[in-house]
Amino acid sequence: MTPKRGALLAIDLGSTAVKVLILDAESGRPLALTRRASGVAESSASGAVEQDPNVWWEAIRSAVGEALKVAGPAIEILGIAADGHGPTLVPVREDGSAASAALLWRDRRAADDDAQLTALLGRSGWLLAELPKARWFLRERATAVKETAWLLSTWDALAFRLSGEAVASFWDPARALSPVHRALLLGESGGLDERALPPEVFPGTRIGTLRASAASDLGVPVGVPIVSGTNDGMAAVIGAGLMHLARGVDVGGAAGGVGIAVAKETAERIAREVGGALWSGPAPAPFGEIRIIGGALGGTGLALDAAIAAALAGGSDPVELLDVVAALPLGAGGVHGGLVDHEVRAVEAGEQRSPAHRVRAAIEHGALAVAALLAPARAAGLPLDEMWLSGPATGATSGLYVTQRSVPRGIPQIRANLLGLPVVLPRIPEAAAAGSAALAGLGAGLYATLSEAAELIAVAEERIDPEAGSSAVAARLLEEFSRS
Repeated sequence: MTPKRGALLAIDLGSTAVKVLILDAESGRPLALTRRASGVAESSASGAVEQDPNVWWEAIRSAVGEALKVAGPAIEILGIAADGHGPTLVPVREDGSAASAALLWRDRRAADDDAQLTALLGRSGWLLAELPKARWFLRERATAVKETAWLLSTWDALAFRLSGEAVASFWDPARALSPVHRALLLGESGGLDERALPPEVFPGTRIGTLRASAASDLGVPVGVPIVSGTNDGMAAVIGAGLMHLARGVDVGGAAGGVGIAVAKETAERIAREVGGALWSGPAPAPFGEIRIIGGALGGTGLALDAAIAAALAGGSDPVELLDVVAALPLGAGGVHGGLVDHEVRAVEAGEQRSPAHRVRAAIEHGALAVAALLAPARAAGLPLDEMWLSGPATGATSGLYVTQRSVPRGIPQIRANLLGLPVVLPRIPEAAAAGSAALAGLGAGLYATLSEAAELIAVAEERIDPEAGSSAVAARLLEEFSRS
């Protein structure tokens, strides 16, 4: 009998889509990459933004089923890991199903809880993670609380559904809770209970094995090692190989985001000189003293998805659409200060923009948002040699993912021109999923270090330099964008 090829399975839970990756554990080559919509977020005027995690699981089941078919029967899954968005709170029952809707990272109802926990613990923002939302949930959702076994992050909730083991997985030592902090959180002023405080582990830790219910759902054998994951941003850092200094990753996702690997002293200097919308934080602990400078970009990927969805709903052929978008000259989308401005200017000029122009405007808007975010840091000496592209930043958006496997070169060329530096199309176009696969292999004992795993998996497929003569137009567009 022919021996089966060892493979790793990664689950990347995004705000709008689930991506499932199966790759060859020995070569790091992708064997299958599938995608499903992860459901619709329900918002309200009260600041609520919720989504049903059971819909996530159905999307994962479907995407895993397709991925296994694409990869073929001659593989053996040796490890599974997941990443997800955050800080999102997921209340789960003992079987891993959702006890209530998830409170997404955009949910603002726990603002007062955030302020009170900041005062209690002397930390804020990401260092509080899901704790403010957990505090709000325990106080406001009495009925659902009775069914809740654990209050977890997205990636930890998926790991729990897969393994039955509850953990809090992260690298940053500033997030760890001392016995004193735990006592404060469990006290009257903390407003939490043990369900919000599972044992802490590092990402890439083997925490258990695939339990029977999840194995049946996914069509994967019982007993496969389940490995703790991380947030999607940190997973993308791994999947793009940001243990290399001066390398960046532009994910272009639903929220949008970018990160660049720099030396610690450089990050500290730029943070002092620039600050603002950029943040500086530690890279994955196994990468050493490297820091990640980056920032979030509200809705750039969503805007592109919306433009493409509207074009397809209007009858545009997806292949022809991207070909036309790629062929338009820089600035032809009329993006200027943003998509609303793009439409206003078109009306003022007596024009009716084509679907291709609207899509082009959304792509240029996303690229200019990255360029504008990084401009102060680059002026202050931020070392940035190349930008790796992932997901929508490559042009492989949700609306075209199935029908348009090969993206015209002109789409990533837009980003190279507007950023004014080389962009890299990786062999695996979803950096977060690639990063989770690296964690799965590390936890399963297939790789000695995270850097070894990332070197194997983060492979450049094509490098695209800015076009000669594009810099003047790019500078003008960036100036107009920044003034708006």
